Amino acid sequence: MEYSIAFREKNGRGYTDNCPYIVMPPFGDLNSCQRDADAMIKAGYQDVTVFKVMSSLENLLKTATVAWDYVKRNKVRCAGAGVDIYRYGRIRRSL
Repeated sequence: MEYSIAFREKNGRGYTDNCPYIVMPPFGDLNSCQRDADAMIKAGYQDVTVFKVMSSLENLLKTATVAWDYVKRNKVRCAGAGVDIYRYGRIRRSL
């Protein structure tokens, strides 16, 4: 299983309105992916979401099907650094 991270820039922009930026290449393990997602959140990136890559991500990118709805359907719940990083939408800091 591979994992990747979808996100918007610090100013809230994505690749398009419906498509996020995607971290490439995908991660081979969830722990590394979570660690990078936590770092991105701390750096101020928005809508940081870890998701499972269910088919070849390169093929998905070629067909432009990596949209937020795909990311949301395949998101992975993960905890780290006191932040809920699986949540679709704005990043919310946990208390």
